[in-house]
Amino acid sequence: MTSSEPDRSASRRTLLRRAAVTGGAAVAATAVTAANASPASAAIGEPVVLGAPNSGGKTTVTSTAGNGAATLAVQNDAGPALLLKRSESKLPVLPGSLESTTLGLGASGTDSGGVVRRYETLTTANATMLVPIPPTRVLDTRTAAGRTRLLEGAGQIDSQGRAVAGAWLLVHLAGIVEYGDGLLGNVTVAKTEKGGFATVYGRGQAPGASTINWWGAGQLLSNGVITQMGAWSTANGDYYPDTVAIWVQKSASAVILDVTGLLVFHPESAVINNPKALTADSGTSGVRADVIKANAESADREVQPRA
Repeated sequence: MTSSEPDRSASRRTLLRRAAVTGGAAVAATAVTAANASPASAAIGEPVVLGAPNSGGKTTVTSTAGNGAATLAVQNDAGPALLLKRSESKLPVLPGSLESTTLGLGASGTDSGGVVRRYETLTTANATMLVPIPPTRVLDTRTAAGRTRLLEGAGQIDSQGRAVAGAWLLVHLAGIVEYGDGLLGNVTVAKTEKGGFATVYGRGQAPGASTINWWGAGQLLSNGVITQMGAWSTANGDYYPDTVAIWVQKSASAVILDVTGLLVFHPESAVINNPKALTADSGTSGVRADVIKANAESADREVQPRA
């Protein structure tokens, strides 16, 4: 190595430092220019420009982030983060699509047979939920206190506390549920006269099927029951939601009905678990309660007596 080589190395290092400074300044200038430039709107097929109006009818956002970062995050501090217009789509059903429907939110997928179908996403806006409650006796025909919830059928109880053959009993669940959809519980028969059966139901004409059967006199039997609840309107115009009917057929029997769970649109509809119940000023639940009440009072849930 000659004595001049260290000088040439030093010169090269000086040139590299100058190039780095010059290049950095150029990058900074470019960044400033880009930041100050007027953003362009994205047309159909063009990329999205952050912070700029994007007027294209279709926009595709992709991400190559492999660190778990979200592909797309939508935020609007002044309103909904994402708004879908509610309407029945006339577009072809494609697997993986998500859209707003008249019932709520629709998601499309492929069934086991390979057919693409649109399914409704179940929420508190369009589906029921099960709310367990303490076992609660709502009917016992053997005592006067056990018959206080009867809207119909109190005159069809004999001196032994049995519902006579052909009796139709209508039980009101006030104070237990407000605008419920169904119930779970147990129905029990006691002091049976002879063989017979009873049907527990909530809406429409009395079904021909039985809920509990007995085959002789003096029996004590019980059976689990899951049924809808309905509503009842009297000839005087009185309206009672949350009713369940029991049709005692063939022979007399004492009837006991215990409720252990409620099928409701909102958990606060199970008022036995919530002393505050559903009120107009209870926020979101109150709004939902108003919707339930409006639907229930449309008379499409009325319990009809047997033919």
